Amino acid sequence: MAIVDHSTRLEATTDAVWNAVKTPAAFRRVTRGILRLPIIRNRNDDWREGETVVGWTFLFGFLPFSRHHLHIANIDNSTHTMSSKEFGGLIKIWNHDIEVTAVDEFSCLYRDRIEIDAGIMTPVVVGYAHWFYLIRQRRWRRLARELTKGS
Repeated sequence: MAIVDHSTRLEATTDAVWNAVKTPAAFRRVTRGILRLPIIRNRNDDWREGETVVGWTFLFGFLPFSRHHLHIANIDNSTHTMSSKEFGGLIKIWNHDIEVTAVDEFSCLYRDRIEIDAGIMTPVVVGYAHWFYLIRQRRWRRLARELTKGS
């Protein structure tokens, strides 16, 4: 088991970022071109605590990777945390926690923490996860600026 933990400061309010975190639309936006999960392609509602989506994932948008199981284990509006329990293909465990905490009234800290177990492939998957979350967080910074313009 390995842990990947990345944080970034976002120039948007905690509420604006938190409301985006809870949507498949934001997930699609920050993973576009890196990971595609067609099962949520047309989802416009929020994630629901307790829901599970199962479908194929495509690396880089086109390379079939695995039949992925994504279970939304927890959504806590009071602490601005969301947790998913995921697995598929060679990935036995991909437990992802997202946390949004206020820095001040105009910015927040966004954190991704992922527990990963992919057996002997764990180091390779962890390397991918570091790269993946650095890009995701760069895209979150861009999205946060747009959220600020929209409010």
